[in-house]
Amino acid sequence: MPASTHRVAAVLRRARRLAALAAGYLALPLLNAVSPLLALPAITAAYSGQAFAAIAIGQSLGAAAGVVVELGWSLSGTQRVARQSPRNRARSFALSLVTKLMAAVPFTTAASIVAFALAREHAEIAALVAVATSLGTLSAGWIYLGMMKPQTFLVAEAIPRAVIISLAALGLHFGAPLLLYPLALLCSSLLGPALGCLVLGVRSRDFVAVGFRRCLIVIRSQLHAVTTGVFSSMYIALGVTVATLGSPQATVLYGSVDRLQRMAQQVLAASNTFFKGWVGRAVDPSTRVARARTAIAAAAVVGALAGIVFAALAPIAAAVLFSGTVTVPPLAAVIAGASLWIITLSMAMGGVMLVTLNRVAAVARSAIVGAVVGVPLIYAGAVLGGGTGGLAGQLAAEFAVLSVQAVAVFRGLRELNRTNSGRESCASSTSPTR
Repeated sequence: MPASTHRVAAVLRRARRLAALAAGYLALPLLNAVSPLLALPAITAAYSGQAFAAIAIGQSLGAAAGVVVELGWSLSGTQRVARQSPRNRARSFALSLVTKLMAAVPFTTAASIVAFALAREHAEIAALVAVATSLGTLSAGWIYLGMMKPQTFLVAEAIPRAVIISLAALGLHFGAPLLLYPLALLCSSLLGPALGCLVLGVRSRDFVAVGFRRCLIVIRSQLHAVTTGVFSSMYIALGVTVATLGSPQATVLYGSVDRLQRMAQQVLAASNTFFKGWVGRAVDPSTRVARARTAIAAAAVVGALAGIVFAALAPIAAAVLFSGTVTVPPLAAVIAGASLWIITLSMAMGGVMLVTLNRVAAVARSAIVGAVVGVPLIYAGAVLGGGTGGLAGQLAAEFAVLSVQAVAVFRGLRELNRTNSGRESCASSTSPTR
């Protein structure tokens, strides 16, 4: 067979592999984004907007607690496990589960209590949704993505979750009690890590080897990543709660647009999760930085296009998903679209580039700034402008976060260039002359 034919066959094989990988990365966030919403049309049709408001409050507080429970493993761990052996990945997952469960006991309990207190109707549903949402962070997804195996994520977590929620939606459509929805969420949240242990080959001794002191050391080492999550949750996951405190009438609009925005964000995260694994696999630090630059450029373009599409389609999507009970004004859609673009760029700037530069502390600082800017502005915006005003406060928070990250990236790259230049001059000065 001619050499040219071999080359063409090799190119075709590589193209097929890339296409399969891309399909997995796109299907994963689509399924993850859509599956929690499969039951919402049935819920809003049978139980009205107040049931959705209770669920939105529960998801908001559960997601906020989940950020702490997750302990930043997906931020700092994904690139690290990309270079680990299968046995070490299994140990890492066992360690992550134990430390997450330690954090889950106080924070998940607190989230459920606050959700119960804030919900005007269906308080018990809000509390259970908060528990289920919080425990969803026990997922092994961060390891699958570090391994660059989105298909495994699909089979082990995303598809089972979609099936469970679909069955719950079917039951609600035929008159099942609303309690079925949080129970389905809880079942899917616990099934994911159980299947993860099987897929990754976690052994019982991997859990036994995890001592209390070691867990405390790991939690302490994750403080920057945890800080990022905690302060991010104040203006992201807790956005619905803050807007509700500002104006109860803002809950439905802010909650519905925020839910649509998070759906779109999960889809856009496909490229970010791919880049985390791709960047992390590179052994040479300069190669990782170059790949991280590519991630930022891709995020800028993809995020801008997505923001425009979101602004155009959000009112239509809200009417369909929420059975006509929610009307999204054009201004609210445009504000949310702009936020989506900034969020996409921030995911690459902080989650990829700053982690590559070993500047996770800068990501934490940006989250603190976002909370300081976002919480009062979301509250004030809701008081003055309802749901649309709250979304404007969220946009201001996301812009503040991106600004801090951009400055940190610029300083990190400048310091890296100085270090490399110093090494080159040192090497040239010590090299023998002819």
